[in-house]
Amino acid sequence: MFEHYIWDFDGTLYDTYPMMLDGFMHTLKEYQITADRQEIFRILKEKSSASVAEKYALDFIEFSKTFKSYEGKGWEDPISYPGTKEMLEAIVAKGQKNYILTHRTVSSTIELLKKEDMLHLIEEIVGPENKFPRKPDPASLTYLVEKYQMDRKKTVMIGDRTLDVLAGKNAGVQSIFYDLDYVLEDIQADYIVRTIPEMLEIIQS
Repeated sequence: MFEHYIWDFDGTLYDTYPMMLDGFMHTLKEYQITADRQEIFRILKEKSSASVAEKYALDFIEFSKTFKSYEGKGWEDPISYPGTKEMLEAIVAKGQKNYILTHRTVSSTIELLKKEDMLHLIEEIVGPENKFPRKPDPASLTYLVEKYQMDRKKTVMIGDRTLDVLAGKNAGVQSIFYDLDYVLEDIQADYIVRTIPEMLEIIQS
């Protein structure tokens, strides 16, 4: 069905939300803000980290710096969702390609993939170092499409948030909403999957 799979990273390939939420809650506490953890989680899923800062009228650049400092304070490294490696391997075995499009730094993404021996399964990682506008702006996706001469009908963006689906639509590629958390509703993706076996069905079709 598809030849090119462009993956979001956090919350899609790797279970990073518990650690990310810890970072956000510590950051908000530093601003003397008491917030509901589940509400912050929903904002992150529906929108973005910038929306958390906006909700509390905080400067996003300073807020982000503080969050990043907490995020790197030696908590355990996140791990991939069970079955992720096998899923990426199935794509490569069919002669198709995986890419990652993330707001996480490329260097930290590479390190996490190396620890689970998955880096060789990824053709390219696009992160903030590339200086593209953040999703749902399609610029980063368009870069991959043009660089690898992808057929948009055979290219799919996969992610767990609204902005991932919108980025795919804005770039004119297919979209899969990867709903592992059952938090969001009414997502206008081309496909919705809730388990890795469901994702494997699409890969093998």
